[in-house]
Formats: sequence, structure tokens, C-alpha cells
Amino acid sequence: MNLYLVRHAIAVPHYMAGYEEDSQRPITNKGRAKMREIAHGLKVLGVCPTVIISSPYLRARQTAEILRDVLGVAEPLVFTENLLPLAHPDRMWEELRACKGVDSVALVGHEPNISALTNLLLGVTALQMVFKKGGVCHLTLNELDEQPRAILQWLMTPRQMVAIGKKG
Repeated sequence: MNLYLVRHAIAVPHYMAGYEEDSQRPITNKGRAKMREIAHGLKVLGVCPTVIISSPYLRARQTAEILRDVLGVAEPLVFTENLLPLAHPDRMWEELRACKGVDSVALVGHEPNISALTNLLLGVTALQMVFKKGGVCHLTLNELDEQPRAILQWLMTPRQMVAIGKKG
């Protein structure tokens, strides 16, 4: 399985009036435009997930919708609370294990969950990884056994993804 872990696009700040509920913070116009460029970079790399699974928070939903649109994913988006900011990564691993037979999955989530999930999948605990907003990590999973054993293919910043998109 090809697995693409994506942190949501730039969203309005926590302190912004009218967006006191964290789950309802939308991505900004700048975040929307940059995520389209990031998604184009993914398309240039040949990324086309079979399914996109997202946190239900608005900013993640909007990010997932952009990915679905730009990458031409036919399947409807799937939402899970296992990608919420403070969700335990073990629960998302169990959900992924149920995706046997799916060739490629994109997960759209938040920090600190998305980096904790990456660490779990790679089997490392001492690694301090933080995804920038719009950052993408590509892992491969050959087996969906009890213990995750992913292989890191690449980890890119939003700037790198945008540059790839512009060259393609």
C-alpha cells in the first residue's frame, strides 16, 4: 500500500474572532491556493490515491476536497475521528489495517497526530518529526500485520511540493 500523510493547509488562526470552535476553522485563501499547488506537485509525481481519509475538522475537509479535485480521485471522501489532532495513532493504524486490497491511501490530518502516526508506522519513537501545513510524507506498507512496518519513501515540505508542481 502507498500511503500519503498530509497535514491540512494554512487555516485561520485560533484567536481569530468568529472561529472560536477549533473544529470550524477554515483554510485561508492563501492556504487554498498553496494546497492546489501542492496537489499539482503530487499529480506530477504520479500520486493518485484510491481513497482519501480525512479528519472531520473543516480545515482538513477542505484540504481533502482540494486533493480529491486536483488528483481526480473518484471515490467520496471518508472521515474519521482517528485523524483528529489529539487522537491516538494506534486507532488509525487499526483503521488502515481494514483497508486490505486498497493500493493507495491519502490521510489528511493535524499535528501532533500526523507526525505521531508517521512515527508509529515507521516503528520509531525517538524521531522528532513535525509536518508543516501542507507537508506530505509518502510511506509504503507491504503488510498490514499486527505491528506496522512502513518504509519511508520521501518527506517533503510544502515549498518542495510547489516547486515540483511548477516544473511539471
